[in-house]
Amino acid sequence: MRKKILLFLITAIHCICCEQIKPRNPSNYDKTTFLDQSVDRNIKINKKEEIDFLKIIEKDSKSKYFLSSKGFWFKIIDTSKKKNKPKSGDEVEFIYNILDLKGNDIYIDDNLKPIKYVVDKEEIIPALRYGVKELNLKESGIFLMPSFLCYGYQGDGEKIFPNQPLIVFINLISLK
Repeated sequence: MRKKILLFLITAIHCICCEQIKPRNPSNYDKTTFLDQSVDRNIKINKKEEIDFLKIIEKDSKSKYFLSSKGFWFKIIDTSKKKNKPKSGDEVEFIYNILDLKGNDIYIDDNLKPIKYVVDKEEIIPALRYGVKELNLKESGIFLMPSFLCYGYQGDGEKIFPNQPLIVFINLISLK
């Protein structure tokens, strides 16, 4: 008799515990709304940055600025007769300085010691990576970089704010 009662209790518990659990759906989740808001916000940020860059270019009307395929403006300060631009895998040395749009120093390279960098093989912010590729050996340039090529929506956590466009000065010293 005890075996029958025990078997009945085990069967009853098993039936109760094995009931199918229905998953709960999120209550207010609309992926398309979130993505649409993000796209709209980024479009507004890019338009504002473009207007700021065009104001800088207008003030510096004596210089010729070029628009790169990556979305930034630049001008060459010191030109070189050699037409030797870095390619992927080349080792370069350069000096850089990062400024805000008003021209104030944010980061200046460590006492202007050259940075060694293997093009497209090492991690570096996109602003420097793309800027170096636009220069010939022994050239200097000023680059108006949108925030998405710098430190993006997070900033650097210290001196550069989220979504802050920057002016980057780069001097390409050597190319191997």
